[in-house]
Amino acid sequence: MIPYLLFDLNGVRYGVEARAVLEIVWLPELTPAEEAPPYIAGVFNRRGNIEPVMNLGLRLGHPFMGYQLSDRIVVLQANGMTMGMIVNDVSDVVGIPASAIEPPPRYDGDTPAHIHFLAGHAKVGEEIVMLLDVPRLLHFPLTHAPDISASDVPAKPFAHFCPDSTDEERAVFRTRAHNQMQAMESLDAAERIPLSVIQFGEEYFGVELNIVREFAHLRRVTAIPCCPSHIIGNMNLRGDILTLVNIRGLLNITAGNSAAEVMVIESGELSVGVPVDRVHEVIYLRPADIAPLSAMHEEKNEYCKGVARYGVSMANILDMQKILAQGGLEVEEEV
Repeated sequence: MIPYLLFDLNGVRYGVEARAVLEIVWLPELTPAEEAPPYIAGVFNRRGNIEPVMNLGLRLGHPFMGYQLSDRIVVLQANGMTMGMIVNDVSDVVGIPASAIEPPPRYDGDTPAHIHFLAGHAKVGEEIVMLLDVPRLLHFPLTHAPDISASDVPAKPFAHFCPDSTDEERAVFRTRAHNQMQAMESLDAAERIPLSVIQFGEEYFGVELNIVREFAHLRRVTAIPCCPSHIIGNMNLRGDILTLVNIRGLLNITAGNSAAEVMVIESGELSVGVPVDRVHEVIYLRPADIAPLSAMHEEKNEYCKGVARYGVSMANILDMQKILAQGGLEVEEEV
């Protein structure tokens, strides 16, 4: 059984051997790389190491697609070379037996000199996954890659990374780049607080990672009869039944139906799922970065510890322990 990391790019599911993956990070602001092949989107400072990042779509011969805040970089290493590749979303790590992997087809017109980046096809559940050959992706020069026309690549140099992004999006890209360049030694656990940034509607919130077990995509929800309105229902999470609770009311946020992700919170023996509109990234803050709530945030004071800058916006820091203990989320059964 070979473990593969599965990810999505332009609506197609791909996989790479997990042993070649060093890290997965949210797409930061990239610095243009001079004299680089057209498929190199730029470079970024990964805790002191300058790493090149490929636009995987261009590397595979696809037309250029713009970048989004939800994109990620999968940092790969093979035969002494380290490089990131931009993907739309990371799905899961699954084991695929070698017997389930079929070699890629070879079509009429292929020449012996043509380099194939596809290592094979595999069926995972009901999906067909394209398995990529990491050493070839990283090492073979552009002369052996699919043709990339000038119209497929955005003009250089840019005034800034991702020129079609908004001011707020650019600020988030820049913040991510700043967080990535910090040396790991400086992220002293005694001084830095790891927070996951989530979103409800137009508002950002930070949740301390020590209470977050995982994040998952929101799937089919089964309603629970005779429950309070804040109990949304149950969801099957890899065979376990997870109860979903709505905390928007506690934060005075207008109810909406835009939730797409679930934040799984675990405290003691209590484990619940909190549907959120979007999961952004993990940030590391010093205590001094968290300011007291102002009067404009008064309605959220009860369940928030403070507020911190996130891009050009502000993120309220949630007190999830207090929400679980005092928010009235538990279902009390009458005997």
